[in-house]
Amino acid sequence: MAWTNIPLNQITFGLFSGSTAGAGITVAAQDLLLFRYKRITTDTLVVDFRIGKAFFNPSTAAVAGITMELNIPFSSIQFPALGNPSSFNDGGQSYSNDCVIASDPGGLAHVPACVAVLNETNHKIVLLVRNVSGTNINTVGVVGFFGQITFEVGPKKHSPVGGLKPGSGRIRRPLKKRRR
Repeated sequence: MAWTNIPLNQITFGLFSGSTAGAGITVAAQDLLLFRYKRITTDTLVVDFRIGKAFFNPSTAAVAGITMELNIPFSSIQFPALGNPSSFNDGGQSYSNDCVIASDPGGLAHVPACVAVLNETNHKIVLLVRNVSGTNINTVGVVGFFGQITFEVGPKKHSPVGGLKPGSGRIRRPLKKRRR
């Protein structure tokens, strides 16, 4: 299977719980250097990402982690025993892998980090990037980060339109009569 690029308008960036209330994050199109996925089996994806710069607002905000909700044609697998996403380093997180945070993009300072899939009950695919120590990742108001993660997925869940039950709004065509 080939790689599929994920454009900026299909990624919703946010800040993880434990960050400064009301703070935000902005990623410009030119700073989305790489964001793509590859389906490696019917139920497994690899996601590759490289963000050159992500700006925090306010620039002094304490940031516990960066979330990225992906609007792609797959859904996340939810594991009830893992609980809901929380600020604990392993609370409500499923698959994980190492990644890197550039503390000052363009500089030499890089810190070890992890990327995890949040255990969302709504089955949305939300990735979390945070440093290994679980402390504030914001030192200068901007960070860069890159990594890769492999995880299990399911088909995207679609909610019925107008409250209809799945399949009830389907239009059936008449069957063709067989020739004898």
